[in-house]
Amino acid sequence: MKLYQKYLALMIILLLITTVYFYIQRKQEFVNRVDVVLMNLLDKKIEEEKGKAFSFAFALSQNETLQTAIKNNNSAKGYEILSRYMRTLEIFSGVQVRTQIVSKEFVIFARSWDNSDAGLQIKEYRPDLKEMVKTLKPHLSFEAGRRLVLIASIPIVKDGEFIGFVEVIQRFGSMEEYFSNFDVDLLVLLDSKYEDQSILLKKSPRIGNTIVANEGVNIHHIAYLQKVGVDNLLRKGMLDGDSHFYFSKAIVNTNGENIGSFVLIVSKKKMKLFSAFEKELDTFFTYARKDLYYGIINRDSSMNIYSDFTDKDLLLLKKCVHKEDRAALEEKLRMNLKNYTKDELISLLLDVNSKKKSRGEIK
Repeated sequence: MKLYQKYLALMIILLLITTVYFYIQRKQEFVNRVDVVLMNLLDKKIEEEKGKAFSFAFALSQNETLQTAIKNNNSAKGYEILSRYMRTLEIFSGVQVRTQIVSKEFVIFARSWDNSDAGLQIKEYRPDLKEMVKTLKPHLSFEAGRRLVLIASIPIVKDGEFIGFVEVIQRFGSMEEYFSNFDVDLLVLLDSKYEDQSILLKKSPRIGNTIVANEGVNIHHIAYLQKVGVDNLLRKGMLDGDSHFYFSKAIVNTNGENIGSFVLIVSKKKMKLFSAFEKELDTFFTYARKDLYYGIINRDSSMNIYSDFTDKDLLLLKKCVHKEDRAALEEKLRMNLKNYTKDELISLLLDVNSKKKSRGEIK
């Protein structure tokens, strides 16, 4: 081989290596950006859940009828008040809320969802409540009790006397549903050092030194993480899996202790869709498909509501559009797609038709 041919071959090899390097760097930068946006979204959702929990708990703590029932040790009346109050909240807010009253002796006085545990002593599971007795200050945090939950706890004081606690308890169903709007799965893990006290999670799957704490996670994510391990994910905050990306964030209790982790899971097919919105990534994650649709239809009716949207946007909106609007949207799409080649149509449809399955095999 002549000298110039060797130089040419070397240049081609260097060019390929450089191209691959920058491609990998570019991909990693995008994945990191998705990570940041998802974590911001998670933080906002957590704050929203905390705000709702605290406002519900505070309103109950001021209920004089409930205070009287506690003073009179009338748990049946307490259950009646809690269940009625929570049913009303669920009707008007659409949020499923669980509340309980704990006596100053750390005994469950009443629960809104099931009063069969009334009379149960919970002192050994709730060191956070023992600490609250000293200060009588409310607290709001994730806690590892008999299961991992978000708890808003407020002392109840009547006529200057401390008589118990009102607590709003939220699991993770609302958060699971919220992230499902973006085709993002949520996995919540509890550190196994709380295994003895988390008696309601005894039958939950284990992943390494963690316990699965939410009920709506896809079982195939659990199986995959059991196979590859979860330590790197929790240490580095991100795992590039076979078909999904996994992003984690620590869960901290009221004492600042790390008690578990949130894991957000995005399919690699869905990441391709996100990449189409790279410049508007924060805005894209601010709204789910249905939110985008309702935002669009609330514009000035004199405007062509679909004129400013790309064909990808329109195809996404087609999945949630009202039947009375479908004809207009389909006509707009029909006109736009006339000039597409077969390959362009296939590429477009592959980008928008990635589907999440909450159960079953991950594809």
